[in-house]
Amino acid sequence: MASTALKISSQEYLNKAYQELAKQHKDKNVFDLSAIDKVSINVGVGDYKNDSKARADIESYLNKLTGQKPKTVASKVNIAGFKLRKGEPVGFALTLRGKKMHDFLLHLIYIALPRSRDFKGIKATAFDARYRSYSLGIPTAAIFPVIGFDISVRFGMQINVVFKQDGEANKELLHTLNFPFSK
Repeated sequence: MASTALKISSQEYLNKAYQELAKQHKDKNVFDLSAIDKVSINVGVGDYKNDSKARADIESYLNKLTGQKPKTVASKVNIAGFKLRKGEPVGFALTLRGKKMHDFLLHLIYIALPRSRDFKGIKATAFDARYRSYSLGIPTAAIFPVIGFDISVRFGMQINVVFKQDGEANKELLHTLNFPFSK
């Protein structure tokens, strides 16, 4: 994923945010400041579990979007009500760290989310109980213009931002990184 569409690199973007946090918390050690550990992306393919071409399209899209190949998640048990057999593919999972994570977050915040239809911001309450992770559901993956709109399959994704430590400072970090929270 090329960050040429933006005028700032992902590393500069994060460095500015961490410098701002360090200014706000002068009494804290730099290593004690909040930081993002990883971003995990999950996509369910329940509607396309028997369509190998659609699954290949989704896998290719995720590969182009993140720069790494997603892991195929298989069913662990049989569920007769869903006509699901053990071992059938039920989704894809990715874990992004480092530069790929930073690039993905930059594109998500400044390009993809504002392109969403009737976008009014994301929920500020989607943290877990200890503020260790933030969860964001995207109903359609077509909001990423970096990849293009030539995909024939409609699918959504679940994005989880996981932090290195607990605490409300993680919410402050996301505000500093300009996450578009609704007011």
